Amino acid sequence: MPTIPQLPQTSSITAADEVPLSQSGVTRATTVGALLAGTQPAIMAPSGVLLGRVSLGAGGPEPITVGAGLTLANASLAATATPITSLPTVGTIAAGDLVGISQGGADHNIAYSNFLNGQTIDLAQPALAASDSDSFWVAQGSSTMLRQSFSALWNWIAAKMPAYKRPVVEISANTTLDGTVHNGRLLVCSASVTLTPAFINMGSGFICDVVNLSGGAVTLGTGIVTSTGSSTLPVGQAARLMAATYSAGNVIFAAVSGVTTLAAPGQVTGLAVGTATQTSIALTWSVPGGGAPSSYTVQSRLSGTTTWTTASTSVIATAFTVTGLAAATAYDFEVFAVNAAGTGAASAVHTASTSAPALVTSITWNLAPSGPYTHASGSIGVNAHVNPSNATVQFGFSTSATVPPTSWTAGMFVTSDIWAAYVPTPATAGSYYAWVEGTDGSAPTVYPTSFLVN
Repeated sequence: MPTIPQLPQTSSITAADEVPLSQSGVTRATTVGALLAGTQPAIMAPSGVLLGRVSLGAGGPEPITVGAGLTLANASLAATATPITSLPTVGTIAAGDLVGISQGGADHNIAYSNFLNGQTIDLAQPALAASDSDSFWVAQGSSTMLRQSFSALWNWIAAKMPAYKRPVVEISANTTLDGTVHNGRLLVCSASVTLTPAFINMGSGFICDVVNLSGGAVTLGTGIVTSTGSSTLPVGQAARLMAATYSAGNVIFAAVSGVTTLAAPGQVTGLAVGTATQTSIALTWSVPGGGAPSSYTVQSRLSGTTTWTTASTSVIATAFTVTGLAAATAYDFEVFAVNAAGTGAASAVHTASTSAPALVTSITWNLAPSGPYTHASGSIGVNAHVNPSNATVQFGFSTSATVPPTSWTAGMFVTSDIWAAYVPTPATAGSYYAWVEGTDGSAPTVYPTSFLVN
């Protein structure tokens, strides 16, 4: 009987092939399939996968791939979740963005709009009356949020209040009161101005203090009810202005302090003359007794006459310059004070004279007529250098180089030492000479070349 090594070899085996076996001492034959039916088949799987069953029904093991967030290494399966600190940062959050939460031990997400039941500040339940124990969020020296109580905040405010100073607003022109500019302020009036109320801009609860440090009365405009019954705030006085809405409507009330019944001003004293020029005289005087003036009236007249001319009725300070006077002329002056209660007595009359024109020593023509010109048509411009430059001159035209003009036009100072004038063109045709001289007739100067008027 041949041995197994002596048998021929086969290159393939099927389940139907037979092999001998001994069963209860008897040699029998069985198929390869029957022989291997109860054994575990060989398992073939790539590395890095798990074995399991993904197909429906009974069957052999199948490979299962390791998904994201897991790793299979050294025969161990481990989670590889990304740390939150390494996630991308966003600058804003939209209502549809998702927030991760754990609910009942399971991971879920919830829309930001539904987070905390979707409650925003406008949907929150109304709080009870504020109390010292109420808290709010604060950051102290960093972005870390801390809790602070109302009582601690009040202590901080109370410690700051003694150092608070009311803003000061200077008023130098007529002003309409406005809550955004004047509420809670100290208004210092440095000029005699009018304060006009505008309740719509002030609002109920508006309050400010007004101090009059000007030289005249401050007018409290129509619509302001005063404690004195007067619409003026005298010099050196103060008032508190308050606006309120009550059952009868709106009111703006001025509580004027330190004011008794307003009296008319007394007589102006101390009237004196300051600088006098050829055409002006400066006056100064003292504040009169009696009621505080709101303004002064200044009058003048030619000395020796009886008719007064009013120079101004609205002088605020105790100084005023009267202008438009004639040179080398004597004038009388008087001043009286006025307020809401009446007019004080006029000051004693003070007489002063304007200065005389400077004597012209020399004149040099700069611009003379050249012609020809049309008679009785327009004016002819002329000018000349005058020495001294503060001397006044006059210009005119004559048909003669030796006989002065019969009419003159006053010169005007232009610049440096130049005086000029526009002289009317002669009404009659002919040959004319241009003349210039001091207004007192000094230094008459004739341009040597005549000009023609057609």
